[in-house]
Amino acid sequence: MKKLVFISLAFILVIGLALAGCGGTTTTGPGTTTSTPAGKTEILVGAVASLTGMNAMTGEEHQWAFKQAVADINAAGGVMVADLGKKLPMRLIFEDDKSEAAGGAAAMETLVTLRKCDFYLGTNITPINIAAATAAEKYKVYYQINTTWLDMFGAEKFTWATDIFTSTSAAATGPFDVWSTQPQADRPTRPAIMMEDNPDGQGFASGFRAAAPKYGYTLAVDEAYTPGTKDFSSSILKFKQANVDALLWLGSPTDSIQLIRQIKEQQLNLKYIHGWKGFWPTEFATALGKDANYLIHDGFWAETLPYPGNADLAAKFKADHNGLDSVSIGLSYANVQILAKAIEKAGTLDAAKVRDTVWNGTFTGTTMGDVTYSNGLCLTPLLGLQWWDGARMPVWPQVPGWQLKWMPPWDQR
Repeated sequence: MKKLVFISLAFILVIGLALAGCGGTTTTGPGTTTSTPAGKTEILVGAVASLTGMNAMTGEEHQWAFKQAVADINAAGGVMVADLGKKLPMRLIFEDDKSEAAGGAAAMETLVTLRKCDFYLGTNITPINIAAATAAEKYKVYYQINTTWLDMFGAEKFTWATDIFTSTSAAATGPFDVWSTQPQADRPTRPAIMMEDNPDGQGFASGFRAAAPKYGYTLAVDEAYTPGTKDFSSSILKFKQANVDALLWLGSPTDSIQLIRQIKEQQLNLKYIHGWKGFWPTEFATALGKDANYLIHDGFWAETLPYPGNADLAAKFKADHNGLDSVSIGLSYANVQILAKAIEKAGTLDAAKVRDTVWNGTFTGTTMGDVTYSNGLCLTPLLGLQWWDGARMPVWPQVPGWQLKWMPPWDQR
């Protein structure tokens, strides 16, 4: 009887250990092998990601870029790890942050304690990444992220996380730069800002509150909203009463679609609408059809940028998305490239040494060009793009062949 109990307990232990190494959504690129106790055969990369919730649309592009980068790196032979004397493939494990900060912390806890990854990649929302980075700090694991406001992230003084994106102050100059290219008489005079009532939105608002007076503008309305709001009538009424002629907005894709539909229904005629985050997914333009025309959105990558692999990356994305394009995938793809390059430079899978390599490092030949970090932060420029019949036309920086189109009244389209 004792022998049978011992065997049963041993069997349960083996099964438990096997299950602890499984779970999550696993993506393995070409050339990946399965780890064995005999030696390290792969680099396990955990990724906090918005698989569900309000950020799922932008999250899908983020995840796609991670998967494609890993597949391309593995197809080229993997990542050289000098102290092991061989190249290893990378393998991704995604954990759902559910588009919530608490979900980000929980996802990181799972990746660290159960999945036991070598390195960790972030989602694309500021408060979620800050929550996940706090967990990474507790466990002293390296968390490499992109698409999180640099100033807000930098204020946390993390020592185990790095970030490549732009700052709220840099983002806030976008519309004013666009307007400066237009005749003075045509420019908006009564802009409003509206943003999610969360840390992401608060950072966005602080940038515009500081930038507007520097450019000679006074904000006619400064409005926060609860994410997931279904009825924007009260805000639209405020805009009408304040004679707002331009709206600067930050919200999720689902909220953004809802907002534009209600702006049209209630015949709020603005000459300029510029959206951050929610306006740039391809699903946004598809859902709105012709009503997406004239709308401006931010972007931090374009297939036309003269960086290695951009055209090929864009072609692969379009092939997987019915011909639709993206302004985000290059940054997420580059984040994986940077991790792989940092491992090769460090020559090890030691998390602290790889982090130190990124901290003030320069990485050449990425899909974002040559990038340089300073104390764990890397600033990238933003683009201004106008939706037009499903295509994205550049309005900032200006390029030949396209001029900004002001929005006409809804009943004149």
